[in-house]
Amino acid sequence: MGMKDASKPEDFLTALAQLQKACGVDNLKMSDYAIRKEECLTLARNARETMGGLYAANPCEMTDEDCAGIFKRAYK
Repeated sequence: MGMKDASKPEDFLTALAQLQKACGVDNLKMSDYAIRKEECLTLARNARETMGGLYAANPCEMTDEDCAGIFKRAYK
């Protein structure tokens, strides 16, 4: 399990991409589920309201806008 000969932190990203492809989820797009890019802030607020405990455990404090930025950068 994992990536043989992994030697640097970036190897995690390579292994993650390989896992996504192996699971057939490497081409998922939010737009395929009728999610619009304009909804990113709403999604971020909802995530923080419903899963606030997960955000509280994050060592880096994140605002709604920070979370929305992640959604925006991930949007396809």
